[in-house]
Amino acid sequence: MKWYPYNNLVIIMSAIFIAVLLTVRVITTDMPVLDEWSSPFVDTLQGTTLFVVFRWITELGSGTFIAPFLVVFAVTYYYFSKNLIASIMIPLGALLGYRANHWIKILIERERPSLLPEAEGVGFSFPSGHAMGAMIAYGLVIHFLTVYLKNDNTKLTLQIVGVVLIVLIGMSRYVIRVHYLTDVVAGFAFGFLFLATWIGFYNRINNYVSNK
Repeated sequence: MKWYPYNNLVIIMSAIFIAVLLTVRVITTDMPVLDEWSSPFVDTLQGTTLFVVFRWITELGSGTFIAPFLVVFAVTYYYFSKNLIASIMIPLGALLGYRANHWIKILIERERPSLLPEAEGVGFSFPSGHAMGAMIAYGLVIHFLTVYLKNDNTKLTLQIVGVVLIVLIGMSRYVIRVHYLTDVVAGFAFGFLFLATWIGFYNRINNYVSNK
């Protein structure tokens, strides 16, 4: 299993297209068509069991969960793999990705559909920090575990579970009404682009060190 989506030009170009398209639409229109279509549906979920479930799922993308999780993962990964560069770049990548999301939000200045401070639903809306952060943080975990693990079935299971988790975390922000659907989709796109760039940067550093 040597194929990774971060190396696929079509997927990368698609992510760039989505990120640019949605950014332009959010800047130039009050309410993109996707949000006009999707917002009425999610309004009906308030107070339902689905809302409660996604309210807890969203915590898996919060900084208070991801930060200690990545520190523990990085230490554990180093213990087993002895790959110091990867163990440093995993939490560092998540941190820089969070800062990148912060600056994009400041540039776009889109207001949220509603506020929910107890779920980190404050500040500007575009792109979703949970969607982008989950893509980067869990994407790094999936990538480096895939590199380390030997069994192909285990790798595939990890990738499927990881992708489902990332999607659920991002969609939870839409379900609990602290983000528009375009915020979430753009968060995935921006997060993937950052993830691909960061993994490429790691590969260059690792190859340089290995060849010295």
